Amino acid sequence: MAKRRMISAEVISSDAFITLPLSAHGLYVHLNVAADDDGFISSAIRTMRAVGATEEDLQSLVDAGFLLRFENGIYLVTHWFLHNQIKKDRYAPTIHQKELSLVQVVDKIYCLSAVPVLDSEQLRDGTTLDPKRLQSGSGSDTQISKDKISKEQNRQGKGEGNDPPAFSIPSVNDLRDYANGIGYFDFNPEKFLAYYGSRNWKLPGGMPVTDWRLQVDSWKSREGDYKPEASSPKQPAWKPANQNNYDFEELEKKLIAN
Repeated sequence: MAKRRMISAEVISSDAFITLPLSAHGLYVHLNVAADDDGFISSAIRTMRAVGATEEDLQSLVDAGFLLRFENGIYLVTHWFLHNQIKKDRYAPTIHQKELSLVQVVDKIYCLSAVPVLDSEQLRDGTTLDPKRLQSGSGSDTQISKDKISKEQNRQGKGEGNDPPAFSIPSVNDLRDYANGIGYFDFNPEKFLAYYGSRNWKLPGGMPVTDWRLQVDSWKSREGDYKPEASSPKQPAWKPANQNNYDFEELEKKLIAN
C-alpha cells in the first residue's frame, strides 16, 4: 500500500467544499490519509473521533458529495482519482471488492452504479461502462465482464444488446411500493419528490441521479443512523406538600391576633 496521499486543489477550493465547517475540512484530509489505494475507508468513525470531529461533519461530507457511504459503514472518497494516481508497483487492491462492484468512475469521480461490473484493476485503469479509459496506466486495457453485464440485464428484464432505459422520475405509488418492499414504512414519497425535484434530480456533488431506488435506500439508512433519542418523561411541576390543606385566611387571622 502506498504511504503518501495527495489532495487536489481543484476539489478543496470548490464552493461546495469551502462552505463546509472547518472541522469537516480537517476530517476530510484525515480520511484521505486513512483510505486504502482505491479510496475506501474502513475506519471512518475511529478517524472522526481521533481528530475531534462529529457525526454531523462526516454526514456533511456525504451530503456534499465528497464521500460515498455504504450500508456496512464503509466510506469511499468520491474524488479519489482526482487526488491520487498511485504507481502500479506500489498499488495494493482494496479488500472491499463487494463495495467496489457497486460503483463506477465517470470523469475520474466515483458514483454509484446500478450495474456492478468492474473490479479494482478496471477502475484504476479508467474502464467504465462506455467503455473509455479515464486514467492512464502502464498495463493493457482491461475488458468489462460480459457475463456480469448479461446477468444483470437478465435480472432486470433487459434483452442483451439493448441500451438501458433512460432515467424517469418515479411516481408517488412507485416510491411507496418500493419503500414498503424494503421495510421503510415511515418513508415520505412527497418529501422525496420535492427534495430531488428542487435539485433537478442531481446529487449534492453535481452528479445526476441514475437510480432513484439507491437514493431511497440511502434515506432509509441515514434515518436509521440519526433517529433522535427518546425524550425523558416530563417531570411534574413542583408542588408544596399538603398545599391544598392550608387555609390562608385562617392563618392570616392568627398572625394579626398575635
